Amino acid sequence: MDGAVPFREPGVVRSLPHLSDNGNGVCTGAMREPGVAPSDTGGNDAAFVPERFARKAPFPWFGGKSQAAPLVWSLLGDVDHYCEPFAGSLAVLLNRPHPCNRAYHSESVNDLDGFIANAWRALAASPDAVADAASWPVSECDKSARQIALLRWRDEVALERLAGDPHWHDPVMAGWWLWAVAVQIGAFTGDGAWTANRTTGRIVKQPRGAGRALGVSRGLPHLSDNGRGVCTAAVREPGVRRGLPHLSADGRGVCGQTLREPGVSRDLPHLSDDGQGVCGQTLRSAGVADEAAHYHPTTMPRLRAWFALLSARLRHVRILNGDWTRLCTTGAMHTLTVRQGGHVGVFLDPPYADDIRAGGLYSHDSGAVTHAVREWCIKAGANPCRRIVLAGYDVEHRELEEHGWSIHEWFARDSLLAGGMGEQQGRERCWSSPYCLSTAGPQPDLFGVVP
Repeated sequence: MDGAVPFREPGVVRSLPHLSDNGNGVCTGAMREPGVAPSDTGGNDAAFVPERFARKAPFPWFGGKSQAAPLVWSLLGDVDHYCEPFAGSLAVLLNRPHPCNRAYHSESVNDLDGFIANAWRALAASPDAVADAASWPVSECDKSARQIALLRWRDEVALERLAGDPHWHDPVMAGWWLWAVAVQIGAFTGDGAWTANRTTGRIVKQPRGAGRALGVSRGLPHLSDNGRGVCTAAVREPGVRRGLPHLSADGRGVCGQTLREPGVSRDLPHLSDDGQGVCGQTLRSAGVADEAAHYHPTTMPRLRAWFALLSARLRHVRILNGDWTRLCTTGAMHTLTVRQGGHVGVFLDPPYADDIRAGGLYSHDSGAVTHAVREWCIKAGANPCRRIVLAGYDVEHRELEEHGWSIHEWFARDSLLAGGMGEQQGRERCWSSPYCLSTAGPQPDLFGVVP
């Protein structure tokens, strides 16, 4: 009738998931067991150490803080709820020294990049499928083709489906992204000139100027070491010899010259006995042969083991995809345990300010966000239940020290690159809020209780 409200399908509110306590229903903290399950990698292996790979992100990341993790956790302590609003490689979370997956301890992370959100969700839910897609030889053609497909997938499919379906993830694209980041020289940000023609499928170079679609660079793949990320040498197993093929005669065995004929014949296959050559009966075994077990398939077994470890580690981590501020509210940070006298620990590692570092390092790169983060820290750090650590360069957050914050160096002093990039490594700092623990270790109170 006139004035009636048009029919609208039932909808949802695009708000945060339930974060206000340690989980309820089937996600209740009481259902968790500490630690991750041991992984069978096929015996003792000096290169593949499960304890190490359970703490290692499967992709390189500019500005990763794995070397800073010990300092961060000494400042935060064993907090009841850990929040990481700029997740990236999750280096600090993965290197947490306390047992993971414990009842009544929560961990929440966030990142604006859909590639990262899909990768971590897929690793948690479908680690084997991600390993299948990520285990691939380094190929320059595949590098550009996969990266073009990834950019289109992210902007045309991924973001809305990640937000619209709690189960949806794309393990193939997750694996492709892990591989693409590993073989890329520099950052994979989508600002290159090359893309694929949607009609012909051929790679084309776009002219400079406004209106250019996202594209890739046609540079060499990463060749300067033995591999990194999902291509790291540690996940390889002895395979086949890379010698020349047999060339000293006109062929032998199934390649013998006596088997050659001009063209092909369309007669019956060989049926007059029980088989010959590679079909010979002496090659058969009763049932299903198991010889293939001696040679690993295209998917590297150690990669499967690595992803299984990460899947177990991420089982109870709440993964958000959006702006950093969504995780930095009282409702999101203060779980029930925190509200009952516990502590929330927040580690913030925003893109550093534009005027003190190179740009174009991330898919979502804004050096202006660090100023907003600092302003939030000044206000949030005054709450006694909050322990906050902010990463940046030496001159970036000096204002915090006027509000009771402390500054800490964390880069290695032995000339090895452990933090930052190149000459910038000596500038890396972390600032800790007034209610963080002392780096000398937590001090007991009057009753001998360590917080």
